[in-house]
Amino acid sequence: MYDWDALWHEHAGYRTGYTGDKNDLNELAEELSGTLVHPAKDDAGVAVYDSGDSFVLVGRGNGMQILDVPKHALFDITLRFVTEDEGVDTPLPYVEILVDNLATGDEAAWRGEVTQGDDGAPLVAGCPLRSTTPPDMPFAELSFSRGERFRAALQQLWQEDIPQLKPLMDARFKGEKAVVMDADSQQLPDDARTREMLERYAEIIHREQAVLSRKFSDNELHLIAEVLRDIHFESAASCRGVWLAVEARLVHDELDRKLEVDAQSLLERMKALSFAQEVALIEALSPLRETQEG
Repeated sequence: MYDWDALWHEHAGYRTGYTGDKNDLNELAEELSGTLVHPAKDDAGVAVYDSGDSFVLVGRGNGMQILDVPKHALFDITLRFVTEDEGVDTPLPYVEILVDNLATGDEAAWRGEVTQGDDGAPLVAGCPLRSTTPPDMPFAELSFSRGERFRAALQQLWQEDIPQLKPLMDARFKGEKAVVMDADSQQLPDDARTREMLERYAEIIHREQAVLSRKFSDNELHLIAEVLRDIHFESAASCRGVWLAVEARLVHDELDRKLEVDAQSLLERMKALSFAQEVALIEALSPLRETQEG
């Protein structure tokens, strides 16, 4: 579910000492009024208890220590600049902010149309980039929408991350086209513009893969990888609609039974993927296919 060891070390400054009588990390459910959801493998490990609104991590470091992590603080934010129709009402192009929290089950999206001001500078939902007051982003669906930590994260996103999309926005309005590379070429053009585009592509894929890792289980990813094993995507456009290939294999080979996967749930989530997420899924599973074939 989460990298508990990473959380334990990243928030070391927030740990408190435990002075109870028990010394077994995995036997503190009653004392902590929680349920053990992740036992410590050994004395160097971390035990995790679900206490309702928080996860309580217990480990050792100058004695037994406790780290309380509120579930509402475990949100993830994904930023996208969307230029292709994905079936939403917001006019193209637009900035999309996706928020999900696996611990609370919350997820929501905000979209702001990108336009040009009188001076040609990009506006997001009518606001200049890095303006002191960001556009209204209510995220009313989220149980933690008014939380201080979440609001601070949105402010940082507005001031630091969204302005980094400006070159893409400018390119969109100038009508720039993506560089078309020769599919038979083994060497990519070594110019600054191409490297810049590849870096952006890699960042988009990285962000989308982070979201996908929480949307699909390991068995589901193995199933998709098995389906993609023999598929060759001849063009970027051919990456759209991966769920159709998965559905066909489910019908003919019953991979869902072999891997104990809920086929209907998997297909519903795959149908909801954006084009960028489908590409990210293919990119993520390509190494897995190569490993399996080897």
